[in-house]
Amino acid sequence: MTQLRYGHDSTIITKDLLVAVEIGIKSPEGLIPVIPKYVSCRESKWKRKKLSFCRIISEYGPYGISDAIKSSKIKMLYDPIYRIKMPYIKKEDIMIYNNPKDVFTENFIYSYKYIESLPLFDLIKDLDIKQIGITGSYSLGMQYGESDIDLVIYGEKNVELIYNKFINNTNIIECKNSFGGVIIDDLCVPWRRGTYRGKAYSWTGVPNEIASHCDPIKDYNKIIIPDKVENLNVYIPNGQINGLLYPPCVRDSNGRYIISFEFNAGYLLYNGGHLSISGLSNEKSIIIGTREFPGKISKIGSKS
Repeated sequence: MTQLRYGHDSTIITKDLLVAVEIGIKSPEGLIPVIPKYVSCRESKWKRKKLSFCRIISEYGPYGISDAIKSSKIKMLYDPIYRIKMPYIKKEDIMIYNNPKDVFTENFIYSYKYIESLPLFDLIKDLDIKQIGITGSYSLGMQYGESDIDLVIYGEKNVELIYNKFINNTNIIECKNSFGGVIIDDLCVPWRRGTYRGKAYSWTGVPNEIASHCDPIKDYNKIIIPDKVENLNVYIPNGQINGLLYPPCVRDSNGRYIISFEFNAGYLLYNGGHLSISGLSNEKSIIIGTREFPGKISKIGSKS
């Protein structure tokens, strides 16, 4: 029986009022890997109907997720494939499970529920509208005035279009090189988060099937997570579109896969060239962005 999951960045509310987003990696049947984001609280600027939710994740990336897991008190389950305790939610414990595409269609196509989002349609006018979703606070009706509109972009063609739209039309919001422990140098461009006509937007590229674009991790029972830490210099041919899908997954000049569980590494992996990477590796793959070893990636010759 095929497991029904909506995929990366789908939003979830559990029966005990934990708000989380799905992680787009393979998992055991009936379990969904998540990033805890909000818990029910007495008063907050994030509200859903009469309920308030307090944000428990201060940043994404391995360290930020680890802190959010502790604050959420989610029950961790050991996964022998990933060799670590995972923040899994059982499907029977879910109260609300949002498909990003359905939320976008209902709230942004069939109605003008969020009038502040109208400039978005100029930004996405060349994309396949059926391959766009919404995640984050807007997907749950919990947004406030300064909330980003967080897009989920499906498929290779759409992802390449939105990447170029952001590069050419949005303004940078912030420059940083640390993402919850993952160090990513040379990243000060608005490739996936920026402002457009005064509103902040972000996007994440997602394959239409979980991890289908990345051979080493597309079959749960065949996943092998390397256990050796290495610092390597590699050459990655540029323009591999799978670098812009979650998780970014490209091949170096020797055919070895470079996989990042931190999406912000996608810019360097997509643009390629000579890169210095610190991660978990074996003869077939190099992985960065794990809680076990977050790692680092930079363009050779760039300033750290």
